[in-house]
Amino acid sequence: MHPEEAVRQLEYAIDASLDETGQRTAAGYRPTFERVAERADGGAVYALAGELAGAVVDGDCPSPAEANATAERVLSDRAYTDGGE
Repeated sequence: MHPEEAVRQLEYAIDASLDETGQRTAAGYRPTFERVAERADGGAVYALAGELAGAVVDGDCPSPAEANATAERVLSDRAYTDGGE
């Protein structure tokens, strides 16, 4: 999954389940997704999108800082399970 596609999917999920501010929040995730794509692969981007989408489904709207923390956790988990960098 490409970073821009992940952001677009989250924008749709946030817009569908929250309010107008969701789109601005989701757009703030773009640098996080780009960083994950640079450090790992599309699978890591997909995993991050899944974690953030899960939070949205639960009624939360993670801030960009929370998305960064989730990204670090995803990258750390992949380093242990996939051999990582």
